[in-house]
Amino acid sequence: MKGNISPFNGDWAYWSARRGTHPETPTRVAKLMKAQKGKCPHCHLYIRSVDLVEVDHITPRSQGGKDIYTNLQLIHRHCHDAKTATDIKSQARSTYVTGQNTEEPCDAKVSRTVLKTSSSCEGIA
Repeated sequence: MKGNISPFNGDWAYWSARRGTHPETPTRVAKLMKAQKGKCPHCHLYIRSVDLVEVDHITPRSQGGKDIYTNLQLIHRHCHDAKTATDIKSQARSTYVTGQNTEEPCDAKVSRTVLKTSSSCEGIA
């Protein structure tokens, strides 16, 4: 512990990572902060008290990920956006490779130009 600091001095990141507790931090966030030693697993930078952070599923729930601590991570908001985009691309790529279509084919009829023809050859000279 550094000198004579307290959990109320505003150093949210230090206290969440150090002890897993801070008076203004939800339990889940504090536990994740402690487990990650105060770092964002995506960019590997320290999470500061002024950073916007989100709880992220390592394996997305849409891909069968569970809502348990071993599948959760505390991540910067901008890192979360980047990770989500990557998750969506990899899911689309794996779906394409396995041949599973995520969209139903369109059953709409293709419109065609219909030309009237006469049954007789009148008017042709």
